[in-house]
Amino acid sequence: MLYTEGNLYAEDRALRHIARGKVNSALAQVETKTVHLVERLAGKIDAHLSRKCTADQLLHLVQNHESLQPEHALIDRYIKAFPELEERVLSHRERMLDKAHARLREAFAPFEYAHRYAHTKGLRPQ
Repeated sequence: MLYTEGNLYAEDRALRHIARGKVNSALAQVETKTVHLVERLAGKIDAHLSRKCTADQLLHLVQNHESLQPEHALIDRYIKAFPELEERVLSHRERMLDKAHARLREAFAPFEYAHRYAHTKGLRPQ
């Protein structure tokens, strides 16, 4: 029988398999909740809000939303136990946040355009 740090090799492999499954499940839940939060925010962005916040600030609020905390805690706990999962989690989070940031920038685009070219209102081509 093979031992790694006091555990049987088969037991260690099984624990890592379970950890990967739990982390994948938690990442899927985080992604689903993030998409819902971003879509709700994108639907509520108006000219008033666009003057107060940026897409980066809203994304930061989404990342730290209380509904995501249990999943983040679970993921962090498994990363501490199995450090080899960290790279996968980081790349998944980065992809997810890039998509969310792109969606928020898309929602802000009409207001940024209107603000950028507000000085041209009333000018008519001749």
